[in-house]
Amino acid sequence: MIGAELGLRLFFPDMVIGAGRQLQFRAGESTNFVPDAEAGYMPVLGNAAYDQYGCRVDRYDAAGKRLPERGPRRGRRVLFLGDSVTRRERIQDALEKIYPAFEYWNAGVESFNTMQELIFYRRVNSKLKPDQAILTFHNNDFQDTPLVFRQNGELQIHFMRRDGNRINPWLFSHSYLYRWLTGLSLGQLDRARQRVVMKEALAGFRETMASEKVEFSVILLPILKPYEQWNVREKWSRQAALELLKEEGIKTYDLMPDMEAAMKEGVVLPETPGDTWHPSAAAAEHFARYLAGQKIL
Repeated sequence: MIGAELGLRLFFPDMVIGAGRQLQFRAGESTNFVPDAEAGYMPVLGNAAYDQYGCRVDRYDAAGKRLPERGPRRGRRVLFLGDSVTRRERIQDALEKIYPAFEYWNAGVESFNTMQELIFYRRVNSKLKPDQAILTFHNNDFQDTPLVFRQNGELQIHFMRRDGNRINPWLFSHSYLYRWLTGLSLGQLDRARQRVVMKEALAGFRETMASEKVEFSVILLPILKPYEQWNVREKWSRQAALELLKEEGIKTYDLMPDMEAAMKEGVVLPETPGDTWHPSAAAAEHFARYLAGQKIL
């Protein structure tokens, strides 16, 4: 066992081996997050990235007043929730051009899933008291809440393939042999369990927004490639999302029809070549026009 531990550390210094995948932050970004017992990790508030409401700080000051170059506050307060697609503001910026009279706030967090977004909203974002909240939902939001720990002073965030909470964080942090054995013993994420967790998260959003009298809706984002190229899991996640949103009675704006129309028009969909998650500015503008036609705001 000692020999195996030393050998794995020597030959695979950054090893996870089948137990999951690690979130790679852009240079310097990991300092914006801290481990959290409930959500895995949470943004650090009040720094250059997130204000006291857990939103981007480049749009409004802490008092809720628009920055001078953007004019005074006016109209409804609209809060966007989600992961990196939300964080990058492509769709939000395109909607703001169509609806310039509203106030826009962005609470997107890199690689958050829907349950993490719910925890973040209840704990932090709700203090903003928005009039309307829009959750951007992607297929990868079905991923589990990650295992988070510090190693050599650095924040390590691993999205695990696991069954419930069987992984021991201390052993995973300190033993490479444990990581290897974990990778051998665990299969793919159980879809039935994921569906239950997602239903709980969406129900939590519905109930929380109703109690706070916040208008709530979901933008359902497609994977940015022809549907016939989607794999089995990608098709399952879309179908499961549609079913759950209908079950919970949440108003949903499905962008799949508009994506297919955009492809026929020759719109370049990905933000960067090969990226099937993040829409380009042109795709976001196409989506925004569709959403405006559906009277999202």
